[in-house]
Amino acid sequence: MARIGLIGASTRVAAFVNALKKDFAEIHTICGIMDCDPGKMKGFCEVCNLDVPHYTDFEKFCGECKPEMVIITTVDCTHAEYLTACLDRKISCIVEKPLCISTEQCKDISDALKRNPEVFAVTSHNARYSPAFQEMKKIIDSGELGRIMRVEYTDMLDLMHGKSYFRRWNSRRKNSNGLELHKSTHHFDRLNYLLNSHAVEVIADGTLTAYGSNAPHKFEGIRCHECKHKDECPDYFEYDKKMFQSDMYTPDMCIYSPEIDIEDNFGAVIRFANGVLGTYSLCAHTQYEGESINVECEYGRLEMRDIYYRNQSEKNSIHGDELVFQHSLRMIKFRSGGYEDIPIPEITGSHSGADDALFARLFAEKRPDDLPTILDGMQAVLTGCAAVESIKTGRKVKVQPEWMEDK
Repeated sequence: MARIGLIGASTRVAAFVNALKKDFAEIHTICGIMDCDPGKMKGFCEVCNLDVPHYTDFEKFCGECKPEMVIITTVDCTHAEYLTACLDRKISCIVEKPLCISTEQCKDISDALKRNPEVFAVTSHNARYSPAFQEMKKIIDSGELGRIMRVEYTDMLDLMHGKSYFRRWNSRRKNSNGLELHKSTHHFDRLNYLLNSHAVEVIADGTLTAYGSNAPHKFEGIRCHECKHKDECPDYFEYDKKMFQSDMYTPDMCIYSPEIDIEDNFGAVIRFANGVLGTYSLCAHTQYEGESINVECEYGRLEMRDIYYRNQSEKNSIHGDELVFQHSLRMIKFRSGGYEDIPIPEITGSHSGADDALFARLFAEKRPDDLPTILDGMQAVLTGCAAVESIKTGRKVKVQPEWMEDK
């Protein structure tokens, strides 16, 4: 039985905890939790019904809990610090995306991997396991449509979900380096996985349009729960006080704060090592939620749609009630002139079943070979960093640093 420690009392790791308790309790046990915020740990453990020791000191956590594996879900900018420290202690690691937030942190992680090549470590890129995307991957890998010529990826965060990113710590670049890292590394990993390649060059542009101090707004404060405008502001948000029993941080920061310094709308043209040219865009203030992926091949085209039209009047929810959704995968064959709607397995669970598919791989007694490695996580981060740099400079940016050439 593996002893698993939690580094970070985040809402994201709650899904891991629930899976471990429900499906893997006979082979794994959660031995402790560490976070810089005692109140957040308290609320997290109460909500998740988790009775384990709490720690605010990393050395004490490692020394007393003696975890054999850790799940790292702290603030993005700290992932590399905890990952490298655990690798050097020979502790297996699962790291939530993004793996880290800079090329310098990627180099630190790469050096730690060289020192500890025998230690198991993966990046938690669950999005590659969604049923529709897995079907798309099977078709591409079969060679039925020939080689890929072009790919288009569009991600849309509706006004409810999009705002949630700007209420939280990740809206400050020092913590996350922007949605290009915090959100889009999921999608960059998908593209690399689909193409069996990695990005080599990026040119991008982006803006902060709907949030931050320059966006049109009538009311402004620091946090919703203590704001003098909370009774009249249409963007007032009630956070989960059971989960966040914290004196240090609450996820209800003002979405019009002048401290917000990341983009809410950006796009990139990406050239991959195998010659494929792709386009990618993300907008965090759209009228509906979802994504579309179009893959143009020699003999046909794949079109994936995962779109949700939701009730955005539910102000106290991140996701709201689903009203209508479009969930489809279509293959168009050029030679026959017809099309085929590909059946998508109906799988329940968070993130359209992608979470359960990842957990089944991570916590199996014998792990499969298709888990997203630390190198996969690094490649997604390097693509995001190149996009950020291109937006900042207005220039085309090479993705691969010199030290990655031997990978």
